[in-house]
Amino acid sequence: MPRIVVPLDESENSEQALPWAAYLARKLDCSVHLVTVWTHDEEIWLRAGIEPGAPLERIASAVGEYLDKTSRRPELDGLRVTTEVRVGKVADHVREIAEAGETRYVVLTSHGRGGVRRFVQGSVADALVRTLKVPVIVVRPGNATPPVERILLTLDGSETSECGLGPARALAGATGATLHLLRVVNPLAELPFTTMGPAGDLGELSAQLFKAAEEYLAQAARDGEVWEVRAGRTLDVITDYAREKACDGIAMGTHGRGGVLRLALGSTADAVMRAADRVVMLVPERSARA
Repeated sequence: MPRIVVPLDESENSEQALPWAAYLARKLDCSVHLVTVWTHDEEIWLRAGIEPGAPLERIASAVGEYLDKTSRRPELDGLRVTTEVRVGKVADHVREIAEAGETRYVVLTSHGRGGVRRFVQGSVADALVRTLKVPVIVVRPGNATPPVERILLTLDGSETSECGLGPARALAGATGATLHLLRVVNPLAELPFTTMGPAGDLGELSAQLFKAAEEYLAQAARDGEVWEVRAGRTLDVITDYAREKACDGIAMGTHGRGGVLRLALGSTADAVMRAADRVVMLVPERSARA
């Protein structure tokens, strides 16, 4: 049975991924797999009342009790829920768990325990997105809860951005949501510059870029999908469009290069994740090849 993997760290913030995981599990006929990876952070040991250096059996028992209690939360009623406890590096174990079974998504929150930036705003999600072969859905604390009625997918014409088409369409089909395709053009970024300023006709270039982008989206879109071309700074255009159209989530095709998340549109994925006030689905380029 396909499953949705949810990393938890015993914080209320991390548990905000649960409503989304439960919603997706019901729509996609998946089970939910709750995972806690116990690290060697002394604060974590003390918070759980476990003395540093305790036997692995003691750790597994204490964390297992938490996961067992969490698995009985009302939002998970009626779903097949499994749990797993690991000890070590979070990213390594979550990746291993996600790729060991038929995982549809990894759903996690952007902040972990005590406000510490453990997942997206630390090294964990960066490592996961650069190496995972499955889509990652990032939930920020305070995001709206399901259902999903509109999904925004950003495209720029590259294969990397287009790897988000399949998962976004599958999610839209399962939830009955409308898929919005957005292409952002920035004429100033495309126009050659000299020491005296832009070299060329900005108006003419803008018209050419818009025409090419409209032709691309018109060809890419399917019946029932909404598409639009807008100009401006990529981050601002994406977040403004999502708010204006009341999109419940933003989907992006990604690939990992260097120490930050990269998007086909540029180095914007990390900025969108931090700035977006709604869930973000990151589809690794390698997931389309797996």
